[in-house]
Parts: sequence; C-alpha cells; structure tokens
Amino acid sequence: MISISGVNIDFRGELDDGFEEAFLGTFPRRYLPDVSQSKGGAHVVIDRFKGNKFRVFSVSYGKVDEYKIESPVPSAYLNESPVFFLLQVAARAGAKINRTFITDSVALEVDGRGILFLGYPHSGKSTISALALANNLNLLSTENTVVEAREDGIYVVGGTSVLVYDPRVEEIYNVSVPYTDFTRSGYRIVEVNSERRSKSLEKGVKVELIVVLHTAFNFPGASFSPVTGRKIKKTLWYFATSLLKGMDYYEPGPLDLPITEEIMANLNNLLSKASSVRIVEAFGNHKDVLLRSINDEI
Repeated sequence: MISISGVNIDFRGELDDGFEEAFLGTFPRRYLPDVSQSKGGAHVVIDRFKGNKFRVFSVSYGKVDEYKIESPVPSAYLNESPVFFLLQVAARAGAKINRTFITDSVALEVDGRGILFLGYPHSGKSTISALALANNLNLLSTENTVVEAREDGIYVVGGTSVLVYDPRVEEIYNVSVPYTDFTRSGYRIVEVNSERRSKSLEKGVKVELIVVLHTAFNFPGASFSPVTGRKIKKTLWYFATSLLKGMDYYEPGPLDLPITEEIMANLNNLLSKASSVRIVEAFGNHKDVLLRSINDEI
C-alpha cells in the first residue's frame, strides 16, 4: 500500500513486476503529492491486471472507491497514464476526507506564513519554484498542492516534491539552483524534500496569500490586482476541481468522477474559508513577483 499525502491506495492483483513500487520513482512524484509506503485503512483499492496498454474497465464508488485496471508498469514517456489516473482517483478520495488537491500550484512557507501560487500552464510556476530554491525558501509544493480547511483557515498539508525547471532561469536571473538530474529535453530535475519541509507539512502551514500568476521572462517589474467578489470562488473552484473533473488529460481519457454531497460540502467549506485569504493576480517577471510576494509588498 502507498500513501499519496494521506490518501491510502491499496494495490491488488498482478504486482510481481514492480507495478506498485514504480509510483515511488522520480517521474510519478513530479505529479503525485508526498508518495510513500503506507499502512492503515485503504481509501482506494486498485485491482491491476497486466496488459500492453492502460485502461480502466471497472469502477465502484463508495466509502472505499474500487477500480479494476489493465496497465503496463508506469514510466516516463512510455506509459504515463497510470500516474495521472492515480492522481485523479486520489484527488477524489482526498476530497472525501477534507484533503483538497489543488492542481497547477506552488506553495511556499515564508516566516511561518504560507503563500500559494496558482497558474495555468506556462504561467511561471516552475520558474517561481526554482527562484524560491535559489533564495533558500521552504518550498512545500512544486506542481500539485494538498490543502485542508480548518476552523481558522486553509492549511497546506502536502505537495509534490520533484521540480522540473528550464535551465534558462539561472542565466536570466543570475541565480544558482542545485539539481540532481536532467529530463530527455534538457530540463533540470530537483528533489525538494527536506526535514524543514516535512516538519512544516506535518503541522500544516496556514495560507495567508494566494497569487494567481501571469509571469514571463520578458515582463518588466511586477504589478498586482486584487481578486474580489464572485471571481474568488470561481478561480479557486477551477484549481480545486480540475483533477476531479479530468482536466488533466491522460489516454485513453480521464474518468468522469462523481462529486457527491460529502465532497461538495468539503469543497464549499474550503471556498468559504478562502474568503478570509488575500487573493491577487500578479503580472510581471518571475523574480519581481516572487520578491514582492514574500516581502508582502503588494
């Protein structure tokens, strides 16, 4: 059994080829938050059969969601679908236990306060993450962030721990980021997990600022615009439900996961707590947006 940020996945069936262990590798951890070996009660049961391609051929939703799949061992470039399938089903199981998987997000801790950066693809999240590491900031999440709605607000309790970034960041912004490997296309890979990060996530980091990114290398300076009114919930709803709705495409096609009353109640609670968090849109270059955000100069 493995855990994805507190969501326990029980694999059964034909597993003698390393299928389960493959999800602990570098590529899956780029997208799956805080993957580790686990014990305890299962939130999801996946019965796996060996095959030459990935498909889901049986689904049963309940207190424990159950899936029957056919799949080769997951691997980068060759068979990535099981990773995104697992992310989607873990997001649904997490939503039932008040753990919301926020897609396309980066989370930082600065002097005990949490900053959550949200951004559509190619809006600057990876560059913001690389600059955060270059400035020795506590990077809590690099791609998908897990948050929990508590009595006094929203807390980051999990996130992805592998960063892939464009090496141009170092040249353009004159910084140095320690990296461990390369992708096939030359992007750099960094393992961001640390004792400091683990301790922060164990207790949770309260989110005090949410920044929706619109950044690029050639933008001058930085400017910020408050997100107000209906747009607050509309924006957060997109990032909080994208994984549930299968917006993160994988072949042959994402599942259409039902949002139950229980899940809806937890999501509405999250949106309600978000009303007390300052939310802004940021425009400009990555460095200025990051520095002004962490120094609270918005």
